[in-house]
Amino acid sequence: MKNLINDPSPVALSISLYEMLLAAYPSGFRQEYGMHMAQVFRDCCLRSYRLGGLPGMLNLWILTLIDFTKSVLEEHLQRGIHMSKSTFIRLSGWALVLGAVTFMVTWLISSRDVPEYNPNNFLSKPIDLYLEYASAILLPATFLLLLVGMIGLYLRYRDDTNSFGKFGLIAGVLGGVISLGASIPLFTNGPDWSWTAWMVGFVLYFLGLVVFGITAVRDKLLPRWNALPILTGIWFPILIIVSSQMEWETSQFIDLGVFLLTAIGLAGLGFTLKSDTHEEVALA
Repeated sequence: MKNLINDPSPVALSISLYEMLLAAYPSGFRQEYGMHMAQVFRDCCLRSYRLGGLPGMLNLWILTLIDFTKSVLEEHLQRGIHMSKSTFIRLSGWALVLGAVTFMVTWLISSRDVPEYNPNNFLSKPIDLYLEYASAILLPATFLLLLVGMIGLYLRYRDDTNSFGKFGLIAGVLGGVISLGASIPLFTNGPDWSWTAWMVGFVLYFLGLVVFGITAVRDKLLPRWNALPILTGIWFPILIIVSSQMEWETSQFIDLGVFLLTAIGLAGLGFTLKSDTHEEVALA
């Protein structure tokens, strides 16, 4: 479906993102209903934008992401794909790759050093009017994708690792659940503890990767790059723990390096998980 040229910019952007999400549905379902779903979503966006502005669209996106996750799983199950363990693990590998991209994009958006859009401010750009709302959509979406990826890692390697590695994977899943749950109220004037809970889940997620990585290196669990979970998960815990204990404010250059290394590691884990599942199925 092509967006009408008269659509407001936030609506046009939302439609483009939604059309990308539709690729997660089974191909038959997408061909039969995809165009109609995009049209209905466009109508909902226009109505939400007219009645509630950008906050109204943010609320629509939160509800859409929740319903999208549920309906995609249901369609795959009902259409005979039978979301087997190997199928879910392959999809979770792609979720890690996509989560790495949105992880980096979210940081780039939030790192803009202009607190509020002001047309009289030379440093302020028109796009800054929408960046806060884009972050509010991308942050929970990112942690949903990363959570799915961690669940895939757990399903793939829980039988191959020892209790120490399994504990790390479970801790990572728990951290993903905490961060996902706390990321939604961060942008909706939620309780004060939501930021602390989000940060605790954030650290727990990556520490879980480090713990699993120690076992992966020792037992050579991955087909390649066994140190990758450690190299992916180590940077954020160190940065957060050191900066909080020493009251040290990091530079944007250091933050960029940490986010970039972590995003590359997450994408690498996603490709490794996807290819490792293919190899397992081929051997079977």
